[in-house]
Amino acid sequence: MKTGRSTSAPTIAQAHRFALIKEIGCICCWIKGVPNVPAEIHHLTVGGKHGQKRRGHDCTVGLCQWHHRGVLRYIGAQLAAGLGPSYALEPRRFRDEFGTDDQLLGFQNQAIALAVAA
Repeated sequence: MKTGRSTSAPTIAQAHRFALIKEIGCICCWIKGVPNVPAEIHHLTVGGKHGQKRRGHDCTVGLCQWHHRGVLRYIGAQLAAGLGPSYALEPRRFRDEFGTDDQLLGFQNQAIALAVAA
């Protein structure tokens, strides 16, 4: 039995969504005009708060290590300063800058639609 807040295994369509998200890159960097920053899959939660139940694989966005977990490994502190706050380190400020979970999901879905149309 799995532990933690994991969701079930993704369907083929959901796995395709994950691949497109990774291809597009971090949605927050995309919003800031910096395309193709490698992204991790972030599952949005019920209520949009840390520690809440995940909404499922269809409610996912791509976040780089900085925006997702506050890790500066690939982008550096100087670039991160221009890309806005980290969800892990400053969730309230992150939401103020990038919007609610539903707004981020809308941006992500728009980016996926553009990628599929291209």
